[in-house]
Amino acid sequence: MPTLQRFDGCRVLMYPDDHPPPHVHIKLSDGRECTVDIDSFEIKGRVAEREIREAMAWIAFNQAQLLYEWRRYNP
Repeated sequence: MPTLQRFDGCRVLMYPDDHPPPHVHIKLSDGRECTVDIDSFEIKGRVAEREIREAMAWIAFNQAQLLYEWRRYNP
């Protein structure tokens, strides 16, 4: 799946046929990445929340749309 949103230093992606729970991937420009649970906003990976603050705010604001997209791409 293409990038959902770009920010300075990172981008938010969602892959089709991915494993549950519903989540997005965040890739940082330095190559590190993490996943963020769309329901709980739990971050998994070696990325500090302060590094992805803008992306986390976007995910929270777009939570309903992201859950819809997750169900569409991961039936």
